[in-house]
Order: sequence, then C-alpha cells, then structure tokens
Amino acid sequence: MTANVETLSLTSVRRGIRCATSMALAALALGASGIGHAATDEAARALLPDDIRQKGVLVVAMPLDFEPFNYLDEKNEQTGLDVDMIRAVADKLGLKVDIQRTGFAAMIPGVSGGRFDAAMSAMGILPARLPLVSFVRYGHFSNGLVVRKGNPTGIRNDDACGHTISVEKGTQPLLVWQKKSDECVAAGKPKIELLVFEGKGPQVLAVESGRAEAAGVGFATAIVAAKHSNGKMDAAPGGPVPGATVECGIAFNKQNVKLGQALEAALNALVKDGTYDRIWEKWSLSAERASPAVFQ
Repeated sequence: MTANVETLSLTSVRRGIRCATSMALAALALGASGIGHAATDEAARALLPDDIRQKGVLVVAMPLDFEPFNYLDEKNEQTGLDVDMIRAVADKLGLKVDIQRTGFAAMIPGVSGGRFDAAMSAMGILPARLPLVSFVRYGHFSNGLVVRKGNPTGIRNDDACGHTISVEKGTQPLLVWQKKSDECVAAGKPKIELLVFEGKGPQVLAVESGRAEAAGVGFATAIVAAKHSNGKMDAAPGGPVPGATVECGIAFNKQNVKLGQALEAALNALVKDGTYDRIWEKWSLSAERASPAVFQ
C-alpha cells in the first residue's frame, strides 16, 4: 500500500485537472482558486499552540504528485483539493501556509520529528499509522472504476457482478474487487472476473481494447483518468464502491494536541460557512467528504 492507499502512477493522471458581469465579479471575488479567502475564526485561532501562532506559518508536507488531491499544474503551481483545503484552514487560523514538497515515505517521520507541523495527501487513517501520528479527518479515499466511453456494458461501481475488471497487482483495488467478487457469489450472482496486470498501463490498455470492461482504481483516479483519456474513457456511475472506503486525515504530531484541536475547529468553521462543501464540489469529489474529527 502506498502513499495514497493505492499504487497508481500514470503520468497522464498526474497532469492538471482542470456568463455576465455579475458572474465575472463573483469570480474575481472568489479568487483564482474559485474558493476565495476564508475569514479568520478567532475561536479556532485561540486553540493554536503558542509557537505556531507566534510564527504565523503552518508548515505542511505534501507529495504534490497525486491529482486531484495535490499536484503541480502546467504552470508548476501547487493545486488540488488538499491544497485548497489547507489554505482555507490556514486562513481560518489566521496563518500563512508553507506547503513543502516531500516524498510520501518522509511525511510521517517529518511530522513526528517536528520538521513539519502537518502532512496531507488523502492519507489513510490506518491502525499502523496511529501509533506514530494523530489525524484530523476531512474525507475518505474510495474505490471506483474507469470504463470505455459510454460504458457499453453497463457496469457500475455498485453493481459489477458478472463483469470483467482489470486490476493492478499489489494494489488496494485488487483486494476490494476480490472481496466484491466473493460477495457476488455468496448472493447467488455471477462472480467478477479479475484480470491482474503488472503495472497501470496494461491495466488501462485492457479496458481500451475491450479485453476488460472496467479498470479498478481509486474513485478520484477514475475521474482524472477519464478526463485525460482524450474522450476514450468515462468514470463508471454508481458513486464510490460501497464498503470500500478508507478515512483520510491531516496528520499532526501526537504530542501537539492543541494543533489537532485547532485544525478540527478550523475545518468545522469551513463546514459552517460553506467553504468546505465548495472545495469538494470544485474537484467533483463531494461523495468523498467526511465530517471533521480528531483520531488519536
């Protein structure tokens, strides 16, 4: 299992996702991100540790290679849902944010060792990680399918029994669809035929050629892959695969309880003023949102 729960690395998936005077003015008010500047929430700011409040900067690690969560666009600028979210959180806390590009493997050690205040990259809140860092939940990482344009065989994320799915060896989607196939059989339905490939390229090629009806990937990855397929593919309907989600959070040092409380309060303030939902909607991932909560 990799940085972002699945082990997908298509370079095409890592490229940037991308009416009237009143609408133009509204766009200017929202800013380039389409989200706008969130006013400081004094109650959330009061929860900050003294050192971070005095420093005035929240240092956050991200890989910046995982579209649509965090990546570098065609102008080499930081963008993505995580980038928008942490900037809005920093606004609520009256802080600037310094996003530092860091390999995923170095993120948790960097947080636990004090190099970073926090780390964020659709990071699963997993039992193996909780002894090392704490988390503030902000969403889910779900599974989905990418299919040929128009979805000619009618396969769905929530109904794949009797269909053929290509999966990449050693990934979380492989485990998900093996389990779903077993559930199909237990319910008296045809099993899911799984085609296992070494690498992402052959997995997607199997769908394009018609050998497989769908490729098992992350829910967000399916949206991105379809966007960058030159009209060859779609994300399958049916929402995230039922029962196949991992809660995701912003990691922070286990000793820094006050920071965790401040991050949670800032996220809840974003929920209250609507910014939280606007960020999820901007990236077409509203189904992945989750209520903020601290996991120690």
